[in-house]
Amino acid sequence: MTTNNYATAVRGYRDELGAAMQYADADLAPEAIATRRRARVHAARQALLAARPVLPQNVPTRDGVIASLRPKTADEIARVQHEAVKVQALLDKGRPLAQIIANADETRALAIADLVETLPQVLDSNAADEIIAEVHGLVFDRLADLGVEAAMSVRDAEQQYAPAIAWHRAMTEAAEGSDATVGAWQDVYRADQSGYEAIRGGLDGAVDQWVGRLDAADE
Repeated sequence: MTTNNYATAVRGYRDELGAAMQYADADLAPEAIATRRRARVHAARQALLAARPVLPQNVPTRDGVIASLRPKTADEIARVQHEAVKVQALLDKGRPLAQIIANADETRALAIADLVETLPQVLDSNAADEIIAEVHGLVFDRLADLGVEAAMSVRDAEQQYAPAIAWHRAMTEAAEGSDATVGAWQDVYRADQSGYEAIRGGLDGAVDQWVGRLDAADE
C-alpha cells in the first residue's frame, strides 16, 4: 500500500464515521440504532488499524541509543557529572537549554539527557514527559550531527521508514477516537506532504464531537 493509499484509508474511515453518525432506521428503537452506530464505528476502527503500514522490525529507538551511550565506567561517569555541573551553571546564567545542546559535544549532550529529568522547570511542570521527550530528541539529533555512529544509523533508518512510521502513528491515534493528534499529523506532513494534503482538507468537526460523546458514554 502506498502512502497516498493510507490517506485514502483515513478518508474512508472518516466517511464511515460520518455515515454512522447519520445512520437512522424508522423501524428500530433508539437503543437499537445506537447499538448499530457503535458497531459501525467499531468496524471502521478495525478496518483502519488493518490498513496501517507494517513497521520496520529491529530498528533501535532514539531512547535506546541514548541509553546505550550513557556512561558505564567510573571515568565516564565522572566526566558526565563534571559536564552536568557546567550545564547547570550555564542554565543558571540564563542560557537556553536548546542552545547549550546545539553546541554540546557528546559528553555534554549525554549529561543533559540525564540532567533534564531533575531540572526544576521539569519537576514542576504538568508536561514533564513532553519536555523530557523534546530534550532527548534534541540530544539525539546533536549526537547524530556529531557523527556518533549509533545515532546516525537510527536517523538514517528513520528517514528511510519515515512515511510508514508517521502514517502508522496517525492511523493508530485516529482509530482510538476520530482523529490523530497535531503532532502525529506534523510527522505525516514532514514525511509525506502530498498524502497529508489529501486528507487534511475539509474534515467535519461535527463527526469528532459525536464520536467523542459516543466514546464518553461507553466509559
